[in-house]
Amino acid sequence: MGKNQAYKAMQRAKMGTSTAAGGPGEEIDDGMMDGSFHSPEWHAARLASLQTSHTVTWEEWKQKQKEEAKRQEELEVDEAKLMREYRAQLDAERAKKLARGSNHATLRDKVLKKSKRDKDRDKDKDKLKSIKKRKRSSSKKRRGRSDSESSADGSSSDNDRRKDRDRRKSRKDRKERKERHRSRRRRSESTTDSSSGSDGEEVGPLPLSSFFDKNGKEKN
Repeated sequence: MGKNQAYKAMQRAKMGTSTAAGGPGEEIDDGMMDGSFHSPEWHAARLASLQTSHTVTWEEWKQKQKEEAKRQEELEVDEAKLMREYRAQLDAERAKKLARGSNHATLRDKVLKKSKRDKDRDKDKDKLKSIKKRKRSSSKKRRGRSDSESSADGSSSDNDRRKDRDRRKSRKDRKERKERHRSRRRRSESTTDSSSGSDGEEVGPLPLSSFFDKNGKEKN
């Protein structure tokens, strides 16, 4: 009995479709195909396909493996050849680039020209800087000289004004002294005139002998 038949019997037992006397129950057709075995037609088609299909023998398989290995070896050889050619090309390009290094004539000339231009540019910059420094120093010197001259002029003008003031003051003082001397002289003359008029004697310078006696001693 196939699997589907056993399953159907189990379903019948569960559903209680068996007869009361315990005889075989009525089969239920659920519309499903019984797949517990193949039909004779299927077996015939299977045998026909097996007879018509080509089965590889051991010798054929070995020959096929040899051909596959040979093809793989050829591919590896071709790949190695391409790699060698690529490496040779890279080496040639590298050697070419290295040959055009600093020792190369044209490149060396270019480098020398560039370095010379840079040096000339640096020299020009240094010259401009020195010229600017000189201009600044000369302008500072001129400014300092002008400041000193202006200060000297100011001090000289102050000195001149001070001298003029002192000169005027000295003149004034001299004039005042002369005036005082004249006034004193006038007063002294007026006093001598008054004293001479009252005594009736002329007052003049006394001789030196009037101060000494006959023996040459000073009078008391």
